[in-house]
Amino acid sequence: GEVLFDFEAKPGLVAIRLAELPRFVVAAPGLWGEGPLPQHPGDLATLPWLALNTFYRDEVTLRHAQSGETQRFAIRPRLSTDHLHAMCNAALAGLGAGIASTWAVADAMAQERLVQLAPEWQAPPLPISLVLPPTRFQPARLRVFIQLMRAHLPTVPGVRVPAT
Repeated sequence: GEVLFDFEAKPGLVAIRLAELPRFVVAAPGLWGEGPLPQHPGDLATLPWLALNTFYRDEVTLRHAQSGETQRFAIRPRLSTDHLHAMCNAALAGLGAGIASTWAVADAMAQERLVQLAPEWQAPPLPISLVLPPTRFQPARLRVFIQLMRAHLPTVPGVRVPAT
C-alpha cells in the first residue's frame, strides 16, 4: 500500500481516508489594493492569480465553512506552476493570490507576510489516503499502521480528521 495525497481510488484499489489537508486563498498583504480584506469569493475574481495547475488552472471553487454554499469563478493566472513552493514564493513576492494548504503557509501567515483572503471560504481539502488492493483480511501490522496513522496525522500542523 501507499499513502497518497489527492488520490481517487482506481478500479481494483481501495482508498482508506486517513485525514485531509485544508486549503484556502492566500496573498501578500495589500494585493487587493486599498480597503478592507476581501471577504467573499466575488471579491477575489478580479485579483491577479497564481495557478497551482495540479489542482486548478483557470477556475477556482470555494466552499463556505459554515453554510456549505459553493462559489465558482474564472481566473486568469499571471503564473501557472505545478510546484507548491514556487506558487507560495510568488504569493510572498506579491505577484498574486493562490490556494495553499495550511502547512505550506503557516510560517508566512504567522509573520504576516501572507494573509488569508475570504476567511470563511475554503477550497476543497486534499484527502490523505492509504491505497491498497482489496483483500478480505487485513494483516495485523496493516491494522496497527492504520490506527497509528489515524492517531498521529491529526497532530501534524495543518492536517485534520475528515468530516464524517
